[in-house]
Amino acid sequence: MVRNHYDILRKYVRDRNLLDSVKLDEKYRVVDEYWIQEPFIKAVIVEKEEEFRDYYNILEPTVGPEEAQMISTLFSDLKRVLVLRDVSVDIEERAEVLVGNINRLSREYAVKLDDNFYSRMLYYLFRDFFGYGVIDPLMEDPNVEDISCDGYNIPIYIYHQKYGNIETNIVLDKERLDRMVLRLTQRSGKHISLASPIVDATLPDGSRLQATFGTEVTPHGSSFTIRKFTAEPLTPVDLIEKGTVPSGVLAYLWLAIEYKFSAIVVGETASGKTTTLNAILMFVPPEAKIVSIEDTREIKLYHENWLAEVTRVGVGEGEIDMYDLLKAALRQRPDYIVVGEVRGKEAQTLFQAMSTGHASYSTLHAGDVNQMVYRLESEPLKVPRSMLQFLDIALVQTMWVKGATRFRRTKEVNEILGIDPVDKNLLVNQFVKWDPKADEHVEVGMPKKIEKIADIMGTSVQEVYEELQNRKQYLEMMVKKGVRDYKRVTKLIHAYYRNPELAMSRLGEMV
Repeated sequence: MVRNHYDILRKYVRDRNLLDSVKLDEKYRVVDEYWIQEPFIKAVIVEKEEEFRDYYNILEPTVGPEEAQMISTLFSDLKRVLVLRDVSVDIEERAEVLVGNINRLSREYAVKLDDNFYSRMLYYLFRDFFGYGVIDPLMEDPNVEDISCDGYNIPIYIYHQKYGNIETNIVLDKERLDRMVLRLTQRSGKHISLASPIVDATLPDGSRLQATFGTEVTPHGSSFTIRKFTAEPLTPVDLIEKGTVPSGVLAYLWLAIEYKFSAIVVGETASGKTTTLNAILMFVPPEAKIVSIEDTREIKLYHENWLAEVTRVGVGEGEIDMYDLLKAALRQRPDYIVVGEVRGKEAQTLFQAMSTGHASYSTLHAGDVNQMVYRLESEPLKVPRSMLQFLDIALVQTMWVKGATRFRRTKEVNEILGIDPVDKNLLVNQFVKWDPKADEHVEVGMPKKIEKIADIMGTSVQEVYEELQNRKQYLEMMVKKGVRDYKRVTKLIHAYYRNPELAMSRLGEMV
């Protein structure tokens, strides 16, 4: 199966010796280098020794002024002669049309192209027609989480998983940056202009885009920020390996989700709320019906009985918001309701759904449980305290910065036990807490919901704990066996639902 345009490009290039060696000023030294797309793009991280500062450099095939002019002319001519094809058409077919027209125009120019220049030319035409242009290498680098451009003639910054916030060697002037912002918003199906200079959108690959146009709202010029989408969502196995959530907590969440306990993941910006929510939703039973509601598509599950809905921006009656979708979802008799993030009046409806027995899951911007309660009770959410008791579990996420590296951790695991009849405060049982000094999760209490699960199962608390241990062991076996693909993880979870003993046995035999 073809992954992207670089896989196809490799079939057409005639010379793979495309990158020049790195020539550095004496002030710099190479800290790290790796291929992003061999043999076309390489990332080179260098340190300016007198500043003790790292820089991220993209290496692409070099072209001279005359070669660049020829590629630019060819690009302009191709835009005129190529028929716009539906993006649903296989990219291999579109690439074949592109290469055919490149070869035809080259013959018309009566220019003989050597193999090396032909290959370099193909790289830039593929990058600009099928990719994101000059920022395509950043979009391709799996180590890059965020891409930020703050204005004209300002270097683009990225957040690198290993080196943190780091300046790149990509700088866009006014013309190129304005054109890039227009291109990004058009590819996301939105419109931006001086009259409407701010856009929040989703790019075709699922990455989140925030862009501004001109100098009206951003004096330094047009800007954009891209929060990159992970094509393969993280799984419970990944959360264990990365230290985000311990296996025992995930086993508890698995059991809680099976018995339709509602949960919310709270945390600050970039703390991994949606990532954790997506991962634990893989514990939903295989035949259950899920309805998810989001502003931008971020939830990604391997589940047949799943209806994914997104809001629509419009004018007057054309707008469909989360509240509208949530009301409609309740009529669809879902077993599980997922709201990407509650931030408005849909919160009241979500908690009403919890009170009527619908297992409901969401995320919320808040630093801890107290802030969560304050936000839920305040404008514009206005959830009555009497409704908050229908929430069962609140996970608190945090982003921990150590050196230049960001780590996501579940800071607290809390159970909502009800409301104190005397002072009307929410009764909260925190049974797991993260210790930042040791970077480990510590059990500070016992989960009380276990007793409720035992009542539902019609069994003893001891037997529930034994089942928790079995599921914990099953998850740890997946870690040991290196099961990472989200589809495979989901299949193994579904297999456990259908026959725990057989699933455990087969996983143990897996090589």
